Amino acid sequence: MRLRNIGLIVNPKSGQGAAHNLSIAQRLVQALRVETVFTGPGSLGGEAIASARVLAIPSLTGRAASQAVASAALQEGVDALVVIGGDGTLSDIAFAIYQAGFSCPILGVGAGSINAGDLITCKAAQVDDLHDCDFRVEQINALEASYNGKTMALAFNDVVIGATIVGTVSGAYQDLDANAFMESRQIPGKPRPIGNDAARVTKHSRRGEILVSSGQSVGTVVAGFTHYECFFGKAIIGGVGLSSVAGAPAGCVVCEQALVCTSLDLTEHLQTEPVHSAYVSLLNDDVIQVTGLDYPAVLCADGNPLAALRPSDVSQIRIRPGAVNVLRIAAYGERTES
Repeated sequence: MRLRNIGLIVNPKSGQGAAHNLSIAQRLVQALRVETVFTGPGSLGGEAIASARVLAIPSLTGRAASQAVASAALQEGVDALVVIGGDGTLSDIAFAIYQAGFSCPILGVGAGSINAGDLITCKAAQVDDLHDCDFRVEQINALEASYNGKTMALAFNDVVIGATIVGTVSGAYQDLDANAFMESRQIPGKPRPIGNDAARVTKHSRRGEILVSSGQSVGTVVAGFTHYECFFGKAIIGGVGLSSVAGAPAGCVVCEQALVCTSLDLTEHLQTEPVHSAYVSLLNDDVIQVTGLDYPAVLCADGNPLAALRPSDVSQIRIRPGAVNVLRIAAYGERTES
């Protein structure tokens, strides 16, 4: 398919920041040679494209602002939503499309910290190569993260329940306090176990209920897809658990120690050995349920903190097949719809 009208969403805080990401947006629009660009005000995209039609959105910041631009662009009937940001931003926009019931595809430009998931069409350094490209649409699966019965987000790498997230600060990876991040505060955080005596992780499937882990053994919960060759968490999520070898689409590991961290002191690590974990595969009809965690354990989807969990809260993780459409660069000679 060829793109004529696009919605453009820029995350000014991803990766190297607003100026860099707006420059990427300029180059991308020039390469695509689209007729009309719908985008948000200021650093959300309007500063980059002088000819763009700037959408009127509420005065919002962060995830809410990006999703508002996406929702407004969808109402304009765009051919695709072009998103420049990290995995978290791309997941936010995918969720906005999913909630609205649209089939509009995403053209994802990786400009964030990790850029590993299926929502990535190309990396930021490759946007000039999109000149006169043709695209095909691919339907992809997602992990759905819910909290007390409410769907909070879709994830395309992983859903993590822990105390910290990995963020980029001044161009360097850093462990950030996940609870503070939800309040728009980027402060360092120390990865720590989140379990207590009441913690319980179960898998519910057609075969019944399986207790995965409980009590203090619930230090971190990580659920993710098994098929990424480049994703550094693949061994944790799929390789060690053999889900990838067996053909299961996803898996869930529960470890007694914090797993998401940018650095680890060797002496401190050796004092925790042996480290124990429990693992289950995750199929399309399965549900992982987590209760009784130590506050504030934080439910995160693709690095986005969603909710601080109290012991009485119930979190669930499941696969949503074919949740979102993504644009892929069509191979030479490949026929696509116009």
